[in-house]
Amino acid sequence: MLSAGRLARRSASACAVAAVATTLLAAPLAGAPGAAATAPAAEAPTLELAPVDPLLSTGEELSLEVALDNRSSWIAPATTVDVLLTASPIATRYSLSRWFAGEAIAANRVVATVELPAVAALDEHSVTVSIDADALGLEGAPWGAYGLAATAPSVTGATSVVVLDEPGEASPTRLALAAPIDAPTGPTGLLDAEQLEASTGVDGDARAALDAAIDAGATIGVDPAIGASAAALGDDAPEAAIDWLDRADAPGAYPLLYSNADPIALVRAGEYPIEPLGIPREDGPPLPASAGEVGGREPVIDATAVAVDDAELGALAAIGTVVMTTASLDEEIGGRTPSAHATIDGVDVLAADGELQRLVARAASVDPLEAAHARAEAMALLATITRERPSDPRTLAAALPATTQGSTVELLDDLADAGFVETVGIDDALALEPRDARLAEPEVPPSTEGAELVQAALAQEADAARIAGIVGDPSTLLASLRLSLLAALPDAGLPITDADRQAIEGLGGKLADLRTAVEIVGGSEIHAVGESVPMPVTIVNRLEVPAEVVLSLRASNALVNVSQPSTTVTLAPGSQQRVQVPVEIVGTGTVLVIAQLHTPDGVALGQVQTLRVTAQPTIETAVAWVLGSAIALLLVFGIWRSVRKRRTGRARGDLDAPGSSVTAEETG
Repeated sequence: MLSAGRLARRSASACAVAAVATTLLAAPLAGAPGAAATAPAAEAPTLELAPVDPLLSTGEELSLEVALDNRSSWIAPATTVDVLLTASPIATRYSLSRWFAGEAIAANRVVATVELPAVAALDEHSVTVSIDADALGLEGAPWGAYGLAATAPSVTGATSVVVLDEPGEASPTRLALAAPIDAPTGPTGLLDAEQLEASTGVDGDARAALDAAIDAGATIGVDPAIGASAAALGDDAPEAAIDWLDRADAPGAYPLLYSNADPIALVRAGEYPIEPLGIPREDGPPLPASAGEVGGREPVIDATAVAVDDAELGALAAIGTVVMTTASLDEEIGGRTPSAHATIDGVDVLAADGELQRLVARAASVDPLEAAHARAEAMALLATITRERPSDPRTLAAALPATTQGSTVELLDDLADAGFVETVGIDDALALEPRDARLAEPEVPPSTEGAELVQAALAQEADAARIAGIVGDPSTLLASLRLSLLAALPDAGLPITDADRQAIEGLGGKLADLRTAVEIVGGSEIHAVGESVPMPVTIVNRLEVPAEVVLSLRASNALVNVSQPSTTVTLAPGSQQRVQVPVEIVGTGTVLVIAQLHTPDGVALGQVQTLRVTAQPTIETAVAWVLGSAIALLLVFGIWRSVRKRRTGRARGDLDAPGSSVTAEETG
């Protein structure tokens, strides 16, 4: 904090400070238009600045987070940072955007100095500084968004903002919010009791998100996986989860797709909806697919991060309420900020303000300083919109990221506390008269990657469905696989990632496990002695349910005759069973017997097994086989001899007397 004498010296040289600040703040953000000439090199140390709480009341001290991010390959020396504040609130959206781009007015009052120590290369150091109300000098000042700036020699400066939240009689801007709440189900698609407790209990992410959304009056979306997991656990479900589901099941709540799967990818694949086939549980058959589902409102579809065409928009609107951004629209709105409700060729949508939606997404960042900065910008934007046209009522809209995509609890708390914002549900925005709009031509064609992943997942599931005929109720196998499929699908509101591709590829591993869950166990060479002997084949069933398979055998040569080529076998859960298939030994030697399992419908299971058999018939069988072979050979020889004689003209009929035959020459 500055001393009174230093404050006086700063006041006496306000013009000089303003000039210096203008130069230093010309390009506080990387890539700002028109800033290339004055911006330091990209690897230079950079200041970062954000208020701990973006809302400020008269007489309240301001807490700021000030950080130095040293992106260079050398040590950044210790430095003194000046924190400056604008003398008046930023009046318009245009001025606010110029402020953050470093293209406009500079802060002209130094309200604090911060001493930062030397920072090692590729390291960062931050401090929290408190500025008392006297130093801020906002007593009696008009309400609104005040610009904050941080400057230091040889360092890229930073800007932020704080909102003096004293709107008086100004009509607040209404903001309709969709707040989807999901949980990290993992590859199984279900949460165990410990995971449910951690998510829905005290300090759990789902619990905090639900509390904040209810306080803000947002429209809540609930992942069915939370309720399904509690239903599958039955009496073992944590009380915290049961209480959470009771609170979440409000009249205006809506169900997400299971595991927050992306409805846009499903629509593009022509496969909407893909729903659970049942909810598997350990102590009984699967529960109905709707077990644990919460919410009766039509879905809210977050299309704020994708470009859609007219046909896709119509298909999505038939499913629920579509939230897109103004960046997706081709319209002229002048200098005003319109309400969100719009119609595009007769299709109702909510057009979230593009800049506000971007800030809402950034407010969920895992980087605390980035999240705080985005919250401050979002609150400043809403305050400025309210100040611009205080007599022009409007209802904006925004779709929050799902819980597993980052926490928006602090943003929701800010919105609930702010006097210039009234947070409402999605239906409040739809109640206003819509404006006409049309879709803008997308810069790039809509992506089909999500749809391709959906189709790949379903193709793998179709293979599994063919195998599932080995159990009496195929849903006992397919229900679990379907949950894994839904958990692997891309998440709503996010671009496709390598993790999505790997999750779909992982389904192939589950299918391979299913194919080999029932298989023949290879063994050592079999010695078969006798005339008719049982051929032992061992089959293992690793499933948790009974399985019925067809065992087929065939020999590679005639030494062994398989009199019963196929045998139906029923296997108990988690068991290993030896099946005796009768075969006839007809010769001595080595023969390969090929064994294969099939479903009752003829679908091959597992790998073909080759059993090596040493065949040795009993002596009686051997003698009979030799005699039979000799007789057969004699018959063949006799027939051959007779045919040969007839061909040479020496064969005698039954009436010919011995010596009566003559040659052709004698009769000539």
